[in-house]
This record gives sequence, C-alpha cells and structure tokens, in this order.
Amino acid sequence: MNKTLSNTNKLIKLSKRTFIVLQVFNGLSALAGGYGLMGDPSGKSLQMDASMLSGSPFESFLIPGIVLFLVNGIGNTTGAILSLTRYKYAARVAALFGLILMIWIISQVAWMGYLSFLQPLYFTTGLIQFLAGYSFIRQSNRKPMQT
Repeated sequence: MNKTLSNTNKLIKLSKRTFIVLQVFNGLSALAGGYGLMGDPSGKSLQMDASMLSGSPFESFLIPGIVLFLVNGIGNTTGAILSLTRYKYAARVAALFGLILMIWIISQVAWMGYLSFLQPLYFTTGLIQFLAGYSFIRQSNRKPMQT
C-alpha cells in the first residue's frame, strides 16, 4: 500500500472516530438538558430563570427544551447509531447536526446573551463535529485508487 493511501485512510478513520464521539457527547448532553427543561420549563432546576428568555420568542423553556431534546439530542444520538452501523450518509448527517448545533448556540447567544462557558464549549464541539464530517466526506471522495 502506498504512503498517500495509508495517510488518507488514517485521516478518514480519525475523522469518523471524532464525529462519532462528538455525536454521542452532544446527543447525550442535549437529551439530558432537553429533558430537564421539559420537566421544569421554569428552568429553576437547572439554575436558570425564565427572565433569561426576555429577548427571545419564548416565555418558558418548554419549547427550547423540546427542540433541544428532539433536534440536538435525538438527532445526534441517531446520527451516532447511523455512523456505527456504517450508514452511507453518516458523515453528512454528522456534519449537518454539527452545523445545527452551531446555529442553536448562535441563536441562544443572540437572544439571551453570553451566559456560560457551555456556549463556546458546545459551539466548538459542533464546529469540530461539522469539520470532521466534512473532512470524512472530502477524503472519501479523494481516496486514491490502489494500484
């Protein structure tokens, strides 16, 4: 096997491992956070206050909790399962949900302001998930043929 093919294969494996780990992390975190917000839409159990939503279209954390649970939670968790089962478009799903997470955080900061280190943390995990999915797609399409 030539060196270029070996390096490409290593990058493909690294990209896939990265987006799977991040999908699991982001998905499970969103499931927990969304569940908490749905269970207590006032946000008090998560040390949040509904007044934080004053610049947003929401009066309570119920709708954001549902969206967090369904889109970021179930979406990323399902994406991780698809990745582990070698679904043909798993990297595209990973990149899409990384992008969705970044949009979620940008929207949150725009409506509520900077509130916690969790906002840049999850923006960064979304960005890395997106880039890992994108890298996997690019490297898979550029994979040189074995001779």
